[in-house]
Amino acid sequence: MEIIRAYSRRSLWWIIFFMGLLSLMVNSAFYFALTIVSEKILLLFVAQNKVNFPELNEFIRQANLTTDMLKVFFVPVSTGILFLFGFMLWFFSRRSFVKLMEKSYLISANIANMKAKIKPSESVKKTSASPPAATKERKENDNRMFLHLLSAFQKEGRLLDFFSEDLEQYEDEQIGGAVRSIHENCKKAMSKYMASKPVVEENEGDEIMIQPGFDSNAVKLTGNVTGEPPFKGIVRHRGWKAARLDLPVLSGDRDPSIIAPAEVEIV
Repeated sequence: MEIIRAYSRRSLWWIIFFMGLLSLMVNSAFYFALTIVSEKILLLFVAQNKVNFPELNEFIRQANLTTDMLKVFFVPVSTGILFLFGFMLWFFSRRSFVKLMEKSYLISANIANMKAKIKPSESVKKTSASPPAATKERKENDNRMFLHLLSAFQKEGRLLDFFSEDLEQYEDEQIGGAVRSIHENCKKAMSKYMASKPVVEENEGDEIMIQPGFDSNAVKLTGNVTGEPPFKGIVRHRGWKAARLDLPVLSGDRDPSIIAPAEVEIV
């Protein structure tokens, strides 16, 4: 993997850098210490020339040989040991990093496989639909319901036929008879889908008290409306609300814009 190669190169260069810096510091300190020791031995050698002690002369000679050998061999040996230790550090750190990356890769692969096996349910798909698409679908369904209601009124009471007629050519008695029939048939069609009841229990013309917190959608205030409730008023219309609503299931295999089909008699 590219990330492992990148880690190996960078970690190796940093370890070489710090080991080289550490080797320079150790060798410098050791060389400085040997220099001081050599100066001390040189002072003893000068003093020995003044006072001759055979044992001291041999000791000074061995000390000089040892100091020279340390100066020659210590720097490469210590540098080699430090770089060997640095290489071992790099090797084991790289090995640990590789194992960690392999474990992370396996965990990621297992999570990806689990996600691939999980299929979203139909309910999730429906709820995940975009808001514009859901709004458009709801609007289309509302339009279909409205046209279906007109279709039911047309089928049972010929309501659209009545609206499209020119009533100027008919007498009031004729219109009254036609309206009675349309009223009965449209009422029958509406009762199939909905039952209604008044919003308020009081009859028209009765007094009523409108309490604070009333539903402004259910009660419409007219007249001298000032201040805050409670209000005392007279019922002019009881209003209507749905007591039962049985919406039909519309078929998707027909054009919803067709309110009533044309009727053709074959001869």
